[in-house]
Amino acid sequence: MRRIALILALLSLVALAPAPAVSGGASGTPTFRMTGAIGTGVELNLGVLPNGHIFVGTWDGPHKSTDDGLTWTNINNIGAGISANVAADRTLTVDKQTGRVFQDDTTLGCTILAWSDNEGASWLRNPLACGASATDHEKIAVGPRTSTFADPSGAQYPNVVYVCANGLVDDACGISLDGGLTFTTGEPHGVNCAFQGQPVADSAGVLYEPSVACGPQVRVSANNGLTWVVHTVPVTASQETGPLADVATTPDGTLYFLYEDTSYHVKYVYSKNQGSSWSSPVDLTPVGVTSAEFPVIVGGDNGRIGVAFYGTTDLGMVNKDPGAAGTGVAWNGYVGVITGADTLLPTVQVVQATPSGDPLHYGCISKDAGCGGDPIADYMDIDVGPDGRLYAAFMDACLPGCTSHAQSTTAYAVVAVQTGGTNLKA
Repeated sequence: MRRIALILALLSLVALAPAPAVSGGASGTPTFRMTGAIGTGVELNLGVLPNGHIFVGTWDGPHKSTDDGLTWTNINNIGAGISANVAADRTLTVDKQTGRVFQDDTTLGCTILAWSDNEGASWLRNPLACGASATDHEKIAVGPRTSTFADPSGAQYPNVVYVCANGLVDDACGISLDGGLTFTTGEPHGVNCAFQGQPVADSAGVLYEPSVACGPQVRVSANNGLTWVVHTVPVTASQETGPLADVATTPDGTLYFLYEDTSYHVKYVYSKNQGSSWSSPVDLTPVGVTSAEFPVIVGGDNGRIGVAFYGTTDLGMVNKDPGAAGTGVAWNGYVGVITGADTLLPTVQVVQATPSGDPLHYGCISKDAGCGGDPIADYMDIDVGPDGRLYAAFMDACLPGCTSHAQSTTAYAVVAVQTGGTNLKA
């Protein structure tokens, strides 16, 4: 009887637990479930820890889930000076090696960086984590040291932490060798050409910034942000305020540049030589999707990338800027896995992650809410978990029951959690 009781107790625990994690080598069309509303704010960042716990950066504080997105805790305990009332361009990044969670807010003159090594139970702060002389669209990147900042003793923080930002006339990255405590500023670059998307460092520590502000280009630093070179990306990309470029890398050093063309299709090209030359474009836009916005990308194992974006199937949006969408245009969330991404014949599996009949928004979408106060603005985010599954953070302006532009006024984060199919682990 005692054994039977124990078995029944274990079965009840299994029933309450999240679905088993998808392992590497899984195949088939990717599937996703959407979480409920998490937190408020029109700009979202997301990071998955090495143990699979999820962090989402929202304007009312970072939120954490330890059960694969089923439930969430608001960890708004960072302290005075970096709370919801300072949440301008708030950004969040996870160091995949150490598990350290970073959150940053701009005060325009500089940025306030906070970090936690215990999943948000306590935080340290640096109120002067400056990149450019005046900061806008600041982003945090973390990557390996190059020989420039070698640490043979292993006494310092193992990775270089960057806070990159757009200044009044140029861009710059603050460089920290001690995990965020102190910063030095690298060479100004991108004069009158703001970067977009998320800077990333590859497995060798080479740092990349994407931009389409002055035509498609990638800024490259091989010495941890001290100096930069610029490589043109030979594609035709939209330069409207919403279709921003983004980049990702894989362990073999392949660089992927994600963008929207002038027909508002999501495409990518890749480079095997740090941006000196590029592949032909690959169109990721599913059949029937007529326009897209805010594409983001993340790298997985070699040859595998994940993407996410807002998309519409409205026939009136063919070749049309999302910022010019009419009030009846419905937008859903799309997430996809691309395998063989660095080959001539990649396998593209991009699916609608949001349920049919429950769109994220009705009406126009544009950076800075530039098309008339729409609640979706600036950026969303995507990340990959330790088992290769994708997580994508969308803004839901149209909660269940919303059926029109007039009702599409909320600003809640939701996350698409991969539940099956091909993922980013080979």
